Amino acid sequence: MSFTTIRPSSIEGIKRLAKVISKRDDIRHSEALDQASQVSGFANYQHARRSIGDRAAEGEADQTFVYVSCHWRDAKTHVSGQETIRVSLSKSLDELIKPIQYRYARNLGRYRRVASDHVVDEFRPDGASGALARVCAAARTLQFMDITGLRPSKALVAPRGGYRNRLPGNDHGSSWYDPIAKQHVAADEPYLGRALSMAGERQAWAHENNWSLVKPKWKGMYLPEGGCELFLMADNTSGYSLDPIVAALSKAPAPAEPEYCDRVAVEATGFFLSPGEKRDAAQKAAKPATRKVTGVSRGPTNSIEFQLLLGGRRRRPKAIMPVEDHAQVGRLLKEALAAIGRRAVAYKRVNAVRSELDDWVQCEHDRKAMSDEVFFGLYYRDLGGPGHRTVADESGGQESLRQAKAILASRYPDCAPLRALFKKIDFAIAALKPKAQ
Repeated sequence: MSFTTIRPSSIEGIKRLAKVISKRDDIRHSEALDQASQVSGFANYQHARRSIGDRAAEGEADQTFVYVSCHWRDAKTHVSGQETIRVSLSKSLDELIKPIQYRYARNLGRYRRVASDHVVDEFRPDGASGALARVCAAARTLQFMDITGLRPSKALVAPRGGYRNRLPGNDHGSSWYDPIAKQHVAADEPYLGRALSMAGERQAWAHENNWSLVKPKWKGMYLPEGGCELFLMADNTSGYSLDPIVAALSKAPAPAEPEYCDRVAVEATGFFLSPGEKRDAAQKAAKPATRKVTGVSRGPTNSIEFQLLLGGRRRRPKAIMPVEDHAQVGRLLKEALAAIGRRAVAYKRVNAVRSELDDWVQCEHDRKAMSDEVFFGLYYRDLGGPGHRTVADESGGQESLRQAKAILASRYPDCAPLRALFKKIDFAIAALKPKAQ
């Protein structure tokens, strides 16, 4: 890996690069900090700290932070977790990409938008390193769109003849659209060795088809840590120029990579709620219930009737909460129950909540999406063995219940069944508060 192309823009990024330099060159950490700072354009580490600190307040207002998450689970050890990173952009997530465009975007095809500042991968890799690689790849695509102004496209961007006349050595290609110039751009991200070995053929192809073929300094979206490099190409016949895009990429921060990304510490619950999710959940939970008065009774629109083998007809929210979110809520409720102990009033309400959610998840997911082993562990399998301690132990269960409520509010629409659950949670939290002396 070449370190000369990596230009950290934060103190944390400089520290991470310094660790790599220290290990690679077998030098003291303080010397490595100075070298990493010099790579970023500073005289030394102290200069970097002063400079970045001075400009942080100035630039904070222009930054928009988007969070990218991926859950993972080790099939052998059954250990699970979540990797979340933060990426700084100049535009909001919804300004960069529309919901329908995720499927066409490099590295974002299996992501879902859960909030205005948070996307979550629906694929669950087998370990933490795989999850970190996936969130970095998604972050690089968001960076690319933010820097270039290009948007994902499903179009086949190729000269006459289409696929048969493709660029020699083309690999990991993707299609993009310039909404201002109304022109398409193709990206090619081969391994650098292959591209160099075919450089003559590639340039001859560009000349023959009257296309531009350029290699920006920015390393790319697909796998920069694995030796892939970014090339861009576009049709010259319309007078379209790639120069502004190349110039913008040359001044941009380095693409996110596992060793140089802004990782977010996930709480002991193994679940991360972004600031946008917390804000949305708080607004939804605080919103008073309203009832439309019309001439015709239409019944509930955000809930649906269900009936299990044992039990009568009931209603649940008309939505599907992902299995991993049920797992996080289940863990929070079990932590709360462990902390509540013998306080029967609160225990009864929380136990009723998990019983109801246990029914909901059976209706939402079949065995293809949720095996019996996973299902039985969601709400009723015990937590860790003796000595297992969580944040809930310190708050008497109140904090775990608040987090569970926030997740439910962010995943389900407002409806009578959900409000009934919230009423039980709120009652339990009130019962757990210390009595005034």
